[in-house]
Amino acid sequence: MKDSVYLRKLAIPALAALLFVPSLSSPTHAKDAKPKKTASRQGGSGESFYYFTAAQMLKKSGNTAGAIDLYTKAIEADPDSAVLFSDLGSLYMSEGDAETARGHLETAIEKDPAYAPPYAALAEIYATAKDEKTAAKYYSKAIELDSENVKNYLLLGLLHMRAKEYDKGIEVLKKLLAASPESVMGYYYLAKIEFDRADYVKAAEYYNQALGVNPNFGAVYFELGITYELGKKTEKAIEVYKKGIELMPHDAGIMTRLGTLYIQQNKLDDALQQFSALEKNEETRLDAMVKIGLIHFERKNYAEAIAKFEEILKASPEFHRVRYYLGSTYEEKGDLASAEAEFKKIPEKDTSFIDSKIHLAYIYERQGRIDNTITQLNQALKAKGESVELLRLLASIYRDAKRFDEAISALERAINVSPKDPELYFLLGVVYDEAKVHDKVITSMRKVLEIEPAHANALNYIGYSYAEQGIELDMAEELVRKALTLKPDSGHILDSLGWVYYKKGEFSKAVAELERAMKLLPEDPIVSEHLGDAYLKHNNKQKALTAYESAIRINPGNEQLQEKLNRLKDEMKASSK
Repeated sequence: MKDSVYLRKLAIPALAALLFVPSLSSPTHAKDAKPKKTASRQGGSGESFYYFTAAQMLKKSGNTAGAIDLYTKAIEADPDSAVLFSDLGSLYMSEGDAETARGHLETAIEKDPAYAPPYAALAEIYATAKDEKTAAKYYSKAIELDSENVKNYLLLGLLHMRAKEYDKGIEVLKKLLAASPESVMGYYYLAKIEFDRADYVKAAEYYNQALGVNPNFGAVYFELGITYELGKKTEKAIEVYKKGIELMPHDAGIMTRLGTLYIQQNKLDDALQQFSALEKNEETRLDAMVKIGLIHFERKNYAEAIAKFEEILKASPEFHRVRYYLGSTYEEKGDLASAEAEFKKIPEKDTSFIDSKIHLAYIYERQGRIDNTITQLNQALKAKGESVELLRLLASIYRDAKRFDEAISALERAINVSPKDPELYFLLGVVYDEAKVHDKVITSMRKVLEIEPAHANALNYIGYSYAEQGIELDMAEELVRKALTLKPDSGHILDSLGWVYYKKGEFSKAVAELERAMKLLPEDPIVSEHLGDAYLKHNNKQKALTAYESAIRINPGNEQLQEKLNRLKDEMKASSK
């Protein structure tokens, strides 16, 4: 028979295996040294034992299909063996056949409800299927039947962690530690649970306890360092990373984190040392080279940064993030032509495309090429969509170019995206003011106050606008005073209050507030002019003259102010005769 020939080929290695495993239990007694008298624990036949042994050898050699075939024959010879059904179910699991596996595992439990392995295997099947509740039930039963199996505690603890049932996971792992206080994995997985729920203090405690049991547990150093970083304990993170490097001198993950922390602390020499070491490792070389280039950039060693980035691009010309860094370095160096050339090489599909367009916009703005600036920002918007920050930037460019209608349009688009952003309405109000659309200034500023009632600048802007127009002066004073309580050291708000008093004809009060504003804003031409006006109404022409001269020195192109100053000089000259 075909099967007999096949089995004869297995006979010699199978028997040889028995010679070297004298204590091997029969399949029905694989778990217990002293078998209980249950249906599944009666001694199996010699034929069953033979198939079982041969199947184990095939399993070890990677011949899962052959092992399944022999386990099936072993079950035919010993149909009451929970061990055989459990092992066969596990083999089907390894083949990805969860349904068949589950059937055999459930049969194993029927044969012997007190045998733990099939419960654990079923738990794994349900966990893989994302049925955490059923998986937890089977893991719990496996632990109940075999309290010394560490793996089941750990897997159940992790299962609870994934389900965000942190307290249940901790309870399971603490039971493990109660039974096995030196279980390094118990502490390790407790730390992972605390880390997952962002209790970084407790996570660090458990990681340290794991190291106390096994100081050579390398993975803990990296994870403990990250825990300290997230807990804002940078120095402790550095200390842990250093210890980790002592244990594992070439651990790229730890070296990278340590180098990154050194950069954050501006310890650039120490960072350069870490990344220079990583540059020698083929797997981490490219990333290390990028970091080295960025360190040179941060130190303003632009020539070294450019050389490093160009070296990377020579080997990896499609590494466009590095090309972006190269363009940025040229820009900082002042070589705008080279910066422009590099930024233009970055394709639209690359993640650095939008950043490159923004930098091109800044370059063109510095060069006074406003239309080019606007084109770049519009291209960035096309690629990114209606970005509030890009629209805000575009509005500012239009505003500086006094293209107020286009600035207003950009801000209205931004407001459509973010209708609860008070700063957008505030900027819109400022643009309306500069465009002389005064009725919409107040409307925009009141919208700011609807969103943020304590917006000091909006309160001040409305109050000052009323004062400028000479209307609602009592309301103007109330609004500006409220703004001043929010920003008591604001020279601009003090100037507004002084100007409200000026418009109300209370010139002594106006002088007092404007003098306070002048101390805070000595180089503001508007404050100087307002103070000059107040001095003049207070019949102090000499101080008015000094204030006007200060204002015209700061803003020599103000023709109206110059005329005011000339008239005062003429009056003073005439009165001195």
